[in-house]
Amino acid sequence: MVKVHLRSLPVLLLLLTVGCVTPVTPEQIAGADYGTVPESSLYQKAIQDLVQQSLLEPFPARIRVIREPQKGYAYLSGRRKPPEFGYIVHVGITAKNLMGEYRGEKPQRFFIKNETLYLLNESDKAEVVE
Repeated sequence: MVKVHLRSLPVLLLLLTVGCVTPVTPEQIAGADYGTVPESSLYQKAIQDLVQQSLLEPFPARIRVIREPQKGYAYLSGRRKPPEFGYIVHVGITAKNLMGEYRGEKPQRFFIKNETLYLLNESDKAEVVE
């Protein structure tokens, strides 16, 4: 049996709410401003540039668009704040390792809102709404 003292109750409540996500309602999805639809040549170039900046051997990186931009939302400012609505793009990236050999394709997600591109981490909650 766990013994909880009243002085530790606020700490316990804080720990229980840290991982909470502000839920998205159907009304928010229907009335959201997703921004302008990303133009294929622009977002693909922006993704290519961002990938090249982040890899050790960027220029031979191969980027394959797995899914074209789809309406969705992402928690860009932490899970306790409301999500941003925009477009989610799924790509596969194949890059060379330190030995100069290509490694397997790694899936990656990007979030686009009005010509601003965000790289999403694996732990970032983001969902397509269509």
